[in-house]
Amino acid sequence: MKRFSILLGVFTFFVFYAFICLCVYAQNPVEQKASRGSKKEKLDFYLSAGDEHLLRSEYGPAIESYNIADDVDRKNPQVHLRLGEAYRLADMQESAIRSYNKAIRFGSKDVRVYLGLAMVYKSQFLYEKSEEYYRKALELEKENTLALTGLADICSLQGKYPEAIEIYKRVLSKNPTDDVKLRLAILNFLTDNLGGVQDYSSPLADYKILNGYIELNKNPDKAIEDFKSADEYFLRAITYLKKREFTAAKKSFETVISGEQNTLCNNLATILIKRIK
Repeated sequence: MKRFSILLGVFTFFVFYAFICLCVYAQNPVEQKASRGSKKEKLDFYLSAGDEHLLRSEYGPAIESYNIADDVDRKNPQVHLRLGEAYRLADMQESAIRSYNKAIRFGSKDVRVYLGLAMVYKSQFLYEKSEEYYRKALELEKENTLALTGLADICSLQGKYPEAIEIYKRVLSKNPTDDVKLRLAILNFLTDNLGGVQDYSSPLADYKILNGYIELNKNPDKAIEDFKSADEYFLRAITYLKKREFTAAKKSFETVISGEQNTLCNNLATILIKRIK
């Protein structure tokens, strides 16, 4: 019996030893070298591995690599920035907020930290906090297009249309796209500045839509027909509101909400439909 116990112990030792060897040799040569290297080499290796996974939208493996980098250096702001980005893209919002805040606590001045927080809070419908962090991003880079566009969107969602218009004008001077022109056209429409609407005509805000704007106050029924032919449900809903045809307005808003998500029209429709009694 004693001899059997000894043999069992020896057998168990060799199984454990074989398992350890298998784990070691399962590592690729670069990873083996990194594991034996300096703190900086380990950190660089796992950050690079995480970056590669993130570029391929492999959020789980990216988070795993960044967490190993965090084990190597707990107070590195770049590690926590990357973790924040990976968590945000994986829609793990609370984890993203914690990581971004750690990056700030450990001295990060990277604008992406503040942009990331602003985007997370926007997705949580915490518009005031989102606005706060877009403004902090602009304190670091006052002409950052992403921060300006994000701030303009948030101002729009809070009904701060004149301020949103001024910010979008700054965006337009740097990024003269049809999308920005359309947003400006919509906001000028919401503030009853029909002259401003025509200033921002584009292929997206085509003739039918612009003609509808012009007809809006003179002949709302004609405006609705133009918006229908342009397949423009958001502007159709606004026109119905002006005519106090609330049931028709609600149906048009519902069509917008069921369409492409997280657009300016979609978000505004979500807000405005709640005001219809």
